[in-house]
Amino acid sequence: MQFSGKPQVLRRVSQVPSVLAFSQTAPDANRFGESIRILLRWKGSVYKAIWKDLLVYYALYYLLTILHNFVLGDDGKKAFMVLAKYCLRNSNSINLMIMLSFFTSTALQRLFTVQTMIPGTAKVITFYVMSLKPNLPEGPIIVEQFARWTVIAWILTFRVVCKPLRTMFPNMISLQVAGIIREKERLILERVETEHNTTPRALVVIDWMILLLKETSIHNRFTEKSNHLKSLDVVMSFKKSCGNTIKFATKNIPYALIQAAIIVVYTYGLMTLMARNFDDADSAGFMTGIVNYFPIIPSLQFFVFLVWLNFGRIAVNPFGTDEDDIDVNLLLETHIQDSYRLANLYTQDLESVFGAMPQKQYNEAPSS
Repeated sequence: MQFSGKPQVLRRVSQVPSVLAFSQTAPDANRFGESIRILLRWKGSVYKAIWKDLLVYYALYYLLTILHNFVLGDDGKKAFMVLAKYCLRNSNSINLMIMLSFFTSTALQRLFTVQTMIPGTAKVITFYVMSLKPNLPEGPIIVEQFARWTVIAWILTFRVVCKPLRTMFPNMISLQVAGIIREKERLILERVETEHNTTPRALVVIDWMILLLKETSIHNRFTEKSNHLKSLDVVMSFKKSCGNTIKFATKNIPYALIQAAIIVVYTYGLMTLMARNFDDADSAGFMTGIVNYFPIIPSLQFFVFLVWLNFGRIAVNPFGTDEDDIDVNLLLETHIQDSYRLANLYTQDLESVFGAMPQKQYNEAPSS
């Protein structure tokens, strides 16, 4: 397959490490110390996601402590103690479990739906290549055309939902410069937008693929007439996956739900900042005073709820820039390389790969 400007495309996406560098295997449960190793992991960890929030939390907590101990007068300290006792009594009245359970379950269900409908290009290209009659003079050309349009449709789908890919290809001209689309194709796709056509550009390219299937059938290039409808079914499944990806990724979880979860968690955090048990500190003395200066339990509860909230927020957008998000740039490199390999299957056979095969000698043997 010959993308024009093939080196430019691969050079831009080759900055992403290989698939093996990103491969993650599940930890072995029976290995001694594996749980400790997981807890101490920094990359992609919850600590890396929320350490700034916890830093601000402790800074505010000790700032309030200094304010009470060294800045406020007697009347101010009494008002501070009244507010602290009020927050202590009511800090557990906020039912965070129900709110966060609903939010994270909704986000995870949506994440699973998006991941299962991510379109792939290999099946579409392979089915078309294998459906054609062998040794057609124009075969390599139409195979290249079909495979390239398949990759273009995939790219245009994920430009809608993935910010990193939009940054790499901000407009149609950038796609032409990278050698992915040709000038005439760019003009047609740009015209779609100027004519205020609401059809996603990816679906326009898939329409081109359907027309190519029609032309292939008209010129009797399929090995069997039924291959036309079979190939059409595969392309329509690909189109549905592209359309669903755009629909689900752009129709996000309502901001009101995300805002409600954020407000509840941070409201709880603010209440635990003020919550202090001054009565027990006066009666129990030193140890309770230490507990008030080091809010282990309140901060641990806030830590757990904050982790839960951030996990849900990461699941809301699986195509972002977080370390646990789907690496669309890496997927792009994979699909481009797959399109080269699969398109080249049209002009290859086993003999060109392995040399003379035993089954060929058997097939050529004279029958008795």
